[in-house]
Amino acid sequence: MAQKSKMTADFEKLVYTSDILRSSWEDQLVIFKNLKNTRTPNQGISNFIEWILRLHYSEALFASSSLWRLMISKPTTDGKLNYQQTLKIEFDSRIALYTMEYSDWDTIDTKEDHEKAILWKTKCTWIELVPRFKDFLHWNTQW
Repeated sequence: MAQKSKMTADFEKLVYTSDILRSSWEDQLVIFKNLKNTRTPNQGISNFIEWILRLHYSEALFASSSLWRLMISKPTTDGKLNYQQTLKIEFDSRIALYTMEYSDWDTIDTKEDHEKAILWKTKCTWIELVPRFKDFLHWNTQW
């Protein structure tokens, strides 16, 4: 299977507890609330993160960000993160829609097949982020 990069960073070796996972969502909420005053408003992502924090998802999933995108990963049964399987949520200000995209790099053999790693994708408005996330969970019952 293709692997984007070898997992060697200290944070990639951690065992993620529910407290660490919840803290990751709290940290991302601060980041995305600060972004709403920039050229890339992300009020929808902030609202989505607040919804996640109100539910048990914040204690089971890990949140991070990259270039104004929310990245969601899930720890394996041993408590380590599998960055090979990530749900990305990003806002496209040109069309005022959010894209949710789930990639599983464990499903491909070479990096050149990166498009095949995208297994689920949808576009939606900010008000549809929660229902589309629920659709994703229904589709991907392993989450």
